[in-house]
Order: sequence, then structure tokens, then C-alpha cells
Amino acid sequence: MTAQETMPPFSQLDIAPTAALILGLQLPKIDGRPIDFAVARGCKNVALIIIDSLGYDLLMWLLPTLDNMRDLSIVGQLLRAAAVSNHTTPAIASILSGLLPEHHGIFDKAGAKESRIKSLPEIAAASGQSCAVIMEQNGADVYQGLIEIVHGIPDSIPPQNFDREACRMTCQALLEKPRLLVSYFIGIDKSIHLGNGLEGIREAASLIDRCIGEIVRTANDETFFIICGDHPIHAGPLKRTRGPYYVAMILAKGKAQK
Repeated sequence: MTAQETMPPFSQLDIAPTAALILGLQLPKIDGRPIDFAVARGCKNVALIIIDSLGYDLLMWLLPTLDNMRDLSIVGQLLRAAAVSNHTTPAIASILSGLLPEHHGIFDKAGAKESRIKSLPEIAAASGQSCAVIMEQNGADVYQGLIEIVHGIPDSIPPQNFDREACRMTCQALLEKPRLLVSYFIGIDKSIHLGNGLEGIREAASLIDRCIGEIVRTANDETFFIICGDHPIHAGPLKRTRGPYYVAMILAKGKAQK
């Protein structure tokens, strides 16, 4: 993993163009660049798993206890990626568009619904590719009528229930073999804001890790996984008080676990 420090800088802005490269899509003007790794060879589908508050520092602290993400990082690539925002909505908009927040202009949920910026799922669906989005209800509503599979989960339910439901819906969607799947997990972030302490963070991360293991086992071997954080921790004892700010990004092929 120390080789990571010698690699060129990566960014959340690289996620959309990387997925587009695998899907054979052309994106409009973007601020990122595709990451072309040999591990993606033979893949034609993309599963993008966004984990709220999965900062790079946090994942490095948690990784010894997370069997599935650790195995994926070994057989694939674990990258330190520059974060574009410390807030979820603009960060996810950047992940799905490859644009800086000042270029996509999406800073809240209302802005996401009103924006004319085309995100990766919309572009893929417009090209005839099947897509699935599983996330909290307001975010999922943006995609209603635009892509094939949309599942919204109310964020008013307990975070562990949210993540279990996200796991179930993601595995169900994968059985329909979408070319692009986007799924979102909230447990780590909610645990931090609920003040559950370090043990609460570990428990939330362990649940998400088990979900990722189940999702990877459900996907076929033509699926390329991109697992990333939306922003580093911005509250609690593990909060990073100054930049630069990085999120974790794991790139791996499905069925590639040890």
C-alpha cells in the first residue's frame, strides 16, 4: 500500500470518466480523467458503491478489521483520492458527473432535482444501457422515470436498517444485470453524528463491509467495482482539522476476492 504514495494524484472527479471508459460512453466536458488499470480488463459493467464519510485516513484505521474491503484492496487497487467537498450532495454530484462543484452547481437536494447537468446514470440510460440507483429517497427521486431501476430508502429509519436495505436492494438489482449500478451506504456518517464513538464507527463499518462482501458475491465476473467515500469525516474525534482532504477509493473486479 505504500506504493500509493508514489502514484499520481487521484480525485473523486476521476470516477465518472473511469466508469464511462468501461461502459464505452462519451461524457460531456469533465474535470476528471479516466483511471485505466489492468484490473478492469474484461469488465463491461460497473458497480459504484458510495460510502458516506469513508475518508482515506478512516479506512486505513478500519481496514485490518474489514475482511471484504481489505481483500478487494489487495486484489485490486486502494487509492487516496482528493475530495472535492466536505458535504454529501455536491460530492456525490461530482462523483456522478466528473465535474467540480462550481461547475455542476449542485449544492443541495433541491438543486439536484432542478439541475440540467446530466449525470453518469442518465447518460448511460440515454445510450440504451440498463442502470440501477439505490440511495436515500430524495436522491433516488431525481432518477425516477430516467433510468430502469430506482430504489429509494427513507433516511428516517435507523442507519443499520438503511444499510441492510441498501444491501438487499443492491443484490436484487444485480440479478437483473444492469450495466451501471450506483448504491449508497450511510451507517458510518450517521454513527458519527449520533455520537456513538469509535466502537459505533467500527460496528457501522463492519456492517457495510459484510454488505460489500454479499454484493461482490452476487455480481458477475464482468463487473468492475468502484468503492469510494463522498467526503472525509467532518465531525467527532476522528475529524480531520485541516487539508488536504482525501477519501478512500477501491477499484477491483467482481469475483476477484482472495
